Amino acid sequence: MVNGTDVASNPHGEGVAPRSTKRHSARHNAVFSSTAYGQSARTPAKRTNVVQTQTEPRHFAPQARADVAAGLTQQPPPRFMYSNASFLPATDGAGVAAIQEGFGPGTDTDPFYSPSAQYGGTALPSQNNGVYSNNFMAAVPLGPAPPLSYCVPAPRSPMLMMLTQGPTGLPSKDIALDPEYFPFMNSMTQAQADQYGVVKLKNIPFSARRSDIIAFFGRSSKLVNDRDEPVHIIMERTTSKTQDAYAEFITLAAANEAIEQKRKNRIPRLGDRPVELELSSQSALMKDLFPHADGVYWNGGEPEIQPPKPGVPCTTFKGFVQNEEMTVLVKHVEDPRRSKYSGDCPQRPYECLISIIKKLPWYKSEHITVGQRHAVYKAAMDLIKLLQKQIYRNHRNEGGWVDTSDLLNRQLLKRLVMAAMLCPGFSVLQKDNIALVSGISDEDQRNFNQPRFAKLWTHQLTLCPKPNRPIDVLEWYISIIRENTTSFVNSKPLDDRQPIQAKRGTDNGYFGYLWHEIDFPAGKAYDKMTLEEAARKELAAIELVLRRAFSD
Repeated sequence: MVNGTDVASNPHGEGVAPRSTKRHSARHNAVFSSTAYGQSARTPAKRTNVVQTQTEPRHFAPQARADVAAGLTQQPPPRFMYSNASFLPATDGAGVAAIQEGFGPGTDTDPFYSPSAQYGGTALPSQNNGVYSNNFMAAVPLGPAPPLSYCVPAPRSPMLMMLTQGPTGLPSKDIALDPEYFPFMNSMTQAQADQYGVVKLKNIPFSARRSDIIAFFGRSSKLVNDRDEPVHIIMERTTSKTQDAYAEFITLAAANEAIEQKRKNRIPRLGDRPVELELSSQSALMKDLFPHADGVYWNGGEPEIQPPKPGVPCTTFKGFVQNEEMTVLVKHVEDPRRSKYSGDCPQRPYECLISIIKKLPWYKSEHITVGQRHAVYKAAMDLIKLLQKQIYRNHRNEGGWVDTSDLLNRQLLKRLVMAAMLCPGFSVLQKDNIALVSGISDEDQRNFNQPRFAKLWTHQLTLCPKPNRPIDVLEWYISIIRENTTSFVNSKPLDDRQPIQAKRGTDNGYFGYLWHEIDFPAGKAYDKMTLEEAARKELAAIELVLRRAFSD
């Protein structure tokens, strides 16, 4: 009895008198009415002879929280490997930080996986010491995965599988040299004489543009595809003066129809000037395009070389184009003041070269020398570089490139580059150089029948890949040529081998020693060698190597 009130015994048999009735009663209700101990909240029943203001004495025995205890017993053990740290069990932040410190943030690698099994790499041991609390901290840190191209090899083409399906993995020489599989060809064989209908325009304005002539005939006219350059404006080589113009139509009937339509009840005019239209021919066009080709009779678009006449050297055939002509074309662009017509029509030398490249009879490779082809190629390279400088100027304030003329524009540059890249007379290496100057990527070069690693085709003057041949077949043939020529040279005695290896110098070796098998002449004889002779030497050397490499 305390102050006239019964004292209730606590569960431990000890009586405690409260210091403050209201304060301890509030604490008692707050603690025992909550769910902190995992019990549902309920109002305690009133008991008689019990003082409600008594509190339970404190004890310091460790007690686990109910939800933590349940989590430790109900959660399964951690998985062996997780794809990311976000899938770890929900522990405290310190545990996650420790895992990331030992294994690395965001790592998703099997700790027992060794990269050396597949990629040839080396497993690096962890630099951490001590006992790890889980598998993540004990994992072996790995480097980045290798590119997919090294993991999954590209499948072989059906043609290459047919070539290598034998027990030795090599075909016979007859199959290897079969035209169905043989991937090389003379690039000049892709060219042929044109049989288009031709309309000649006389008395055209000196400043006439190609677009003016196309608009003159209209959209309904059946002009040749724009990619094949239907309009040819003749320029006098020395003075760059504009002369007549020619337009090519898909058929002779289409050309005649275009003339009749323009002559209906009116005088045809190009701008403000009346022009004369006449039905012409490929022979007249070729004669005007190549005025310095002496000793040639043009039978349509096909040249017939006349035999030399004794005592008349001026009628002897020396080539379709001369080196001096190509030099003068470049000079008109480099120094426009050399002719009064160059300033009025700055685009004319470029258009003249485009017509020369498109209409030069490359299929007559027996009459085109290596030196003459190089003169045309050099003029194309020089004019492309000069046109790039004249079209664009660097605007540093705006940080970009802007056109400086409506005559020397991007369309003209594209036409010149397209004519050079589609030229059947240029070699693979020459086209690769043009593509490099013009900014054409290696992938886009495939559209021009260019192989991979075109810059390594150093000694191939006329050979090119056959169209629509799988690229792995082409490179497989090249690897056979490289291995056979290299082993053949290495098998020679030392006295014979050393001069050959010394000649190789800085050659890339992509085709091995094929250049030694071809044996081109040197000096002036090299420049005077015809493209047909060069193609014959190259194909004969490849045939010799393949017959040596493959069995019967």
